[in-house]
Amino acid sequence: MKHPLVTQFALAAIVAGAVAGSGAQGPQEVQAIYAINRQAVVLLEQGRYDEAVAAAKNAVAQAEARLGKDHPGLAAALSNLGLAYLDGGQYDQAEAPLRRAVDIGRTGWGVGPADMGALLNNLGLFYGRVNRLDDAERLYKQALGLGDGIGTPQLFVATWLNNLANLYIREGRFQDAWSLAEKSMALLPDRSSRDPAIAETFSLMASLKAREGAYDDARRLLEWALEIRLRAFGDSHPVTATSLHGLGVVLEERGEHRKAEDLMLRALAIRERLPADHPDLGRSLIDLAALCHAAGKPDCAQAYFDRAFANLRARLAQYFGFMSEDERLGLLEDTDRFFSAYFEFVLAYAGPRPELAGGMYDAVLARKGMVAVSVRALLARIEREGDPQAIALTVRLRERRTLLANLRRRGTTGDAVDRLAREGADLERQLARRSAAFAAQEERGARPARWRDVRAALKAQEAAVEYIAFEPPRGNDRAARRRFAALVLTPGDRPPRLVALGDAASLAAPMRDYRRRAGLARDPPPAGERSFRDAFWTPLEPALADAKRIHLAPDDILNQVAWATVGDGGGLLAERLDLRLLSSTRDLLAAPAPVSANGAVLIGNADFGSASGRAAFFAPLPGTREEIAALSRLLAGAGWQVKSVEGKAATESYLKGVRHPRVLHVASHGFFERQGARPGTPEDPMLRSGLVLAGANEGASGANDDGVLTALEASMLDLRGTELVVLSACETGLGRVLQSEGVLGLRRAFELAGAQSVMMSLWKVPDDETRVLMTLFYRKWLSGMDKHLALRDAQLELRQMVIRDRGRDRPQAWGAFVLVGP
Repeated sequence: MKHPLVTQFALAAIVAGAVAGSGAQGPQEVQAIYAINRQAVVLLEQGRYDEAVAAAKNAVAQAEARLGKDHPGLAAALSNLGLAYLDGGQYDQAEAPLRRAVDIGRTGWGVGPADMGALLNNLGLFYGRVNRLDDAERLYKQALGLGDGIGTPQLFVATWLNNLANLYIREGRFQDAWSLAEKSMALLPDRSSRDPAIAETFSLMASLKAREGAYDDARRLLEWALEIRLRAFGDSHPVTATSLHGLGVVLEERGEHRKAEDLMLRALAIRERLPADHPDLGRSLIDLAALCHAAGKPDCAQAYFDRAFANLRARLAQYFGFMSEDERLGLLEDTDRFFSAYFEFVLAYAGPRPELAGGMYDAVLARKGMVAVSVRALLARIEREGDPQAIALTVRLRERRTLLANLRRRGTTGDAVDRLAREGADLERQLARRSAAFAAQEERGARPARWRDVRAALKAQEAAVEYIAFEPPRGNDRAARRRFAALVLTPGDRPPRLVALGDAASLAAPMRDYRRRAGLARDPPPAGERSFRDAFWTPLEPALADAKRIHLAPDDILNQVAWATVGDGGGLLAERLDLRLLSSTRDLLAAPAPVSANGAVLIGNADFGSASGRAAFFAPLPGTREEIAALSRLLAGAGWQVKSVEGKAATESYLKGVRHPRVLHVASHGFFERQGARPGTPEDPMLRSGLVLAGANEGASGANDDGVLTALEASMLDLRGTELVVLSACETGLGRVLQSEGVLGLRRAFELAGAQSVMMSLWKVPDDETRVLMTLFYRKWLSGMDKHLALRDAQLELRQMVIRDRGRDRPQAWGAFVLVGP
């Protein structure tokens, strides 16, 4: 087991309470409470989690009634209840009793080092399983710091070392993990012991050996672990299933498919008694699917994939009901195993089984923007329900994000800043929990988007293209072997067409070609190097048939491509095709959202203030004054209500107060700082991208305004009903590219805030050409042209001006802006 159960803690604490006269009626009654608590522990040790929960609840009720709310015996019962929830996969219920147990242990009396360490460790287990890795590490280290206390059993310390080592493995700190495993081993008896802590140490050592490719060593260690667990728990315990499954995975890597399958099926038989959304059940199903794929049994593989995705959907529905956004993003690595294994399977069998491409399309619709969609739905739900407490939590979250952004942008670090970040995350969790009941009501009976729905939404001569990037589920150097593919969907009766595009290594040259053609790199192309068009577009053309309007949903690095600049022989793709960028082709299914009345807020020509004494310096942008003036005249002439804000009034505070205009246009400096670009660069990409507003050179003018609107802060704007946000600034489309989740930066921020479409730039843009482009775009759009066509035609018209004035094409002068959204 990965946690020392607190049986001896419960006995010591409760008996101590009785002796001290803590309010218990007498030793017999105390022993009765202990017996109830012991029953919960025994059930937990036997893997009978539902029964353990019921017994633990009874122990909590009895201890609270007879011993009081701050008694260590209550802490023991609470911790056991939390562990029963945790091991049973009910993560949404586990945190509250585990946290309360720790709080009692810290403030109560009679808690020794071993007891407190056990409580901290058990809460750390929960944090580790829900991707709160910093919190888990902090608690494990606190427990180990208590490990030198008198009376702390060595097996407890060994367990805490094991748990910290497993966390380090997840963080890629393999040498640190091995060092901790060796320390743990030194504290343990020989392997003839029945103690599960020894099996846990062998298991984590085996995982490290397997990563190195030392499968013989890994196998031997796992066989020892299985032997111990069989003696300790028998052959039908969930912990035994962990050893059976782990050994099966290693044997599969060694090519021993039949033995691997037998072991993994034994593990599955045990895990099928767990709840349908239990993560261990999901691991068994997805690994058996991959094993069937490797063995050339597609029907078997498909059956396991279907069950694995049902498990994943149920699990995410639970997790998203209590997790912060960062914790949801942390889940992507775990969920990616499911999608990667399935995509590899489909690529292998789609030739003889073309219907598999439809299943892959459905999986892509579920995968892309999974976290962004959940966060946006949460915020919309809060606004729709009008829950006063949820709205108050949102206000508090906005305040903490602003303060955190201001401090982190200044390079401020320390406990106070870390505490502020934790408070913000906790507010997100509270919001998620408050909206979970509403979500359950909304989603009851709801059907996920399917490829047939997207096909039905397409008109004649239209097509939908989903680009997909995924990493192989196993093996070293996964990033270099990242696979790219595309799914093409057209109207009619045809299912999606799957097109394999290659891996990251083979596609590096085409990406260099794109950068050269866009003017972002000047090195001459080596002879024979494939073009971007030949790699990423030409293979799709047979499936596109006669389509003229293409709805493109990029993935991974393709999110950073300005598609208007992509060549097409002697011209451009955009000259003969209407290319429209979406976060996901799922967006084609959304009912037309109501938009605000024809009102526009235009912000530009901000007074950044004096730069004296400050390292950051933002030069004035007088050209944005002309841009704002020209757009104001166009919009007003079309009957719009226009609010133009300039100079010292163009503040961060003003922008935060804007409420869902139909158009929000910001002409200013934008930025995206790559990690490590300067000392103190924030780790969070939502703090490394932003817009510069009035007073930015002078620093903070208040807690709500330091002159820089980071993406983190922008995500809290109220832009529901805003049809279009235009970020007329440099590099506003850049950010951290997160596979399947898009770009973490300003684009994501304004989408989360509610904007239907966002126009932004992918590189530094020249002022004059930007002003001309924006004027052309608005003129065309206001005349009745669709906004996607308006941008395309404006860019092509500006391109002709550049060629005329400069004697050659310069895509970097006209092609930086992209428009994403319906």
